[in-house]
Amino acid sequence: MESKIDWNGLALNALAQYNVSVVQLVFLGHSENVTFRVDTRNNQNFATSGEYDEQALFLLRIHYPIAEFRDRIWQQHAVIESELMWLTALHQDTNLVVPYPLQNLSSTFITSVAIDDTSTTLNCTLLNWVNGSPLNSEPTPTQARRVGKLMAQLHQHASLWELPSGFTRPKYDWEQLHTSLMKLRSLVDTGTISVTDFPVLENVVQRINNVMTALEKTRTNWGLIHADLNENNYIFNAGEAQPIDFSCCGFGYYLCDIAHTLLHLFPENRRSFLSGYQSVRQLPDEYQSILEAFFLGATINNFAFLASQPNEHNYLLKTVPYVTKRLCSKYLQSEAFLFES
Repeated sequence: MESKIDWNGLALNALAQYNVSVVQLVFLGHSENVTFRVDTRNNQNFATSGEYDEQALFLLRIHYPIAEFRDRIWQQHAVIESELMWLTALHQDTNLVVPYPLQNLSSTFITSVAIDDTSTTLNCTLLNWVNGSPLNSEPTPTQARRVGKLMAQLHQHASLWELPSGFTRPKYDWEQLHTSLMKLRSLVDTGTISVTDFPVLENVVQRINNVMTALEKTRTNWGLIHADLNENNYIFNAGEAQPIDFSCCGFGYYLCDIAHTLLHLFPENRRSFLSGYQSVRQLPDEYQSILEAFFLGATINNFAFLASQPNEHNYLLKTVPYVTKRLCSKYLQSEAFLFES
């Protein structure tokens, strides 16, 4: 259906339901959402919190993922609205700069727009634009430390925030990890994953299940997580790390959230990240062994994401054996690996 949709026209129809005048509409991309940068000149101050500048930038999201990117649950009204509730609370309760949502002319956060002349509608949301620059290289130790501090601030808020009635977001738990493993099973038949490597991944997932089962879910260790705070989803402004793209946020262990970010950092920067994190929130004494379990869980989730994209199968063909031999084997023998280069 994507090829038949006039995304630019649909975006303009959505924006007509906001009290903004569009000066320029810039298509950014299509993955989990169709996104546009919106350059506007506001008709009047109209905000859920604070005031807009006379000229401002916003982010328009049309909630229609590329088929292989995301289960359709992420398009559901209650799921989208819950993400926006958390962003609004972060904006109101903390000093963090986040992409908080704007209300439309009907005083709601979600705008439904029909596709052309059909009865099918898509949900759209408008968020303030967060200024900053992405990193074009591995972060410095100082930057990694600030990203760690940022994540701890998100977790601190989540651990104290009382969820609104009806709040709904997916969970990052063993069931979700097992689903990822099953997606990888299909690659054994095609030869992308070998018949010797897949059982190793199975053993790792079972051991991660044991770790999760042993962890009691408390407000200290389980709650709302960003779930995708990698180099594409944080930016720097005046030296400070700022989070963007909360599309994947959901419920999970805070250590799972940390592990996902560590997956994207060189080993020498992982300690800096954790140092920044612990400047705000303490980690449990046994955190390294748990982090290593969740680190491999994040790796398997990433493999499953790539499995749905045929152009990534050559990468998996090379990378899966490396991970099973270099990391999984150590983990299954209870050998530490998280800080080794």
